[in-house]
Amino acid sequence: MRVCFVCTYPPDRAELGGSGWVDRRLLTALRAEGHEIEIVSVTGPPGERSLPIDQTTPAATLTTGSDSAPATGVRTPGIPIRSAGRVPLEVRDDPGRLLRIALGMLVSGEPYLSRKFTAFPGWSAAVSLLGERAKGRRVITSGWPGLLLAEHADVDVVAHIAHNVETVIAREHSPRPLRLLGEAARLGRAERRLLARPAGVYALSRLDAERLAAWGVPAQPISVPLCPQPGRSRTSDVPATIGFIGKAGWPPNARALEALLGPVHDRLGELDVRLDYVLAGRGTEAFADHPRVRAAGPVDSVSDFYRRVGLAVIPRFGSATGISVKVLEAAEHGVASVLPAALAEAIDPAGPWLIADDPVQTADAILRWRRGEHVPPVLSWAESRAVWTTPAGLWC
Repeated sequence: MRVCFVCTYPPDRAELGGSGWVDRRLLTALRAEGHEIEIVSVTGPPGERSLPIDQTTPAATLTTGSDSAPATGVRTPGIPIRSAGRVPLEVRDDPGRLLRIALGMLVSGEPYLSRKFTAFPGWSAAVSLLGERAKGRRVITSGWPGLLLAEHADVDVVAHIAHNVETVIAREHSPRPLRLLGEAARLGRAERRLLARPAGVYALSRLDAERLAAWGVPAQPISVPLCPQPGRSRTSDVPATIGFIGKAGWPPNARALEALLGPVHDRLGELDVRLDYVLAGRGTEAFADHPRVRAAGPVDSVSDFYRRVGLAVIPRFGSATGISVKVLEAAEHGVASVLPAALAEAIDPAGPWLIADDPVQTADAILRWRRGEHVPPVLSWAESRAVWTTPAGLWC
């Protein structure tokens, strides 16, 4: 089947965050099913390039309690990526662009999450590009910006993959100027309008599927196919370190780091748990002087980060939408995670998690892991959701 896959960021740009991580795995699964795919990204450098795809398969049948079988990779022809190139990736640090967006919001009624794309000249070129590339193809949109682009290009969407319910994020994290402009209400109206367009809506989060159903939007939860990484086996030594990876400036991550370096750290001290922190991601270098932090800042290799980490901690308390990509990424590398119940419910309520809903519970979970009282079997869980066992046929 010929598919046009519309996403926010070019999926070959791994450093741009979680949505691209999800898209690369969805695209790998679609390619594994034999679909002919091309990608249109809302942002990115102009022109055409290619997303390399390693068609990975297990080298041997796994047996219970054995080490992970090595995976074999066969490089297949890449998937073409096209983008118009003049829609900005990020605007929060550019006062001129923010003023342009705000003035547009005053006269248009659009939410910030729409206007941050449509306010710029490159948007019309992106609309034209999608209109051209969608001809004769079934269109799948992944994430809010792709669905917004499809609406402006007036193309039919066979399936939309909702990474989050964007209105939930706006209610929880919108800064005061956007609250004064009514961002949550604007976004709620726009999100409902857009989600009425696709023939099918699929949510990465089970909780988001329930939210959308309450809105009258029939949505099915889907599982992201995983790509378990060779390296750590079930019997290898586990570092005595706690890891956190993510952009420090993203509001949910900023709150998580505040909890990890503050009350979680204090509680670990009360419990006399001696573990170092390994932080990674843009902006985390600001915390390099914290007494528990042994490494911080951007990393060249995610695999190297997880080799240095014994346990991932995702203390994102409060309202939750979407999934934690970092929980899935850690599982691919055989690293267990501590996370709140809502994030666990969003991914898999029966998954191999260490559950903690506040800083004290987080520290207590870390202590149980350190003592060997609770060591979740994440590697076997990730293997059960691998690309070669998790078809992507839901979307076509």
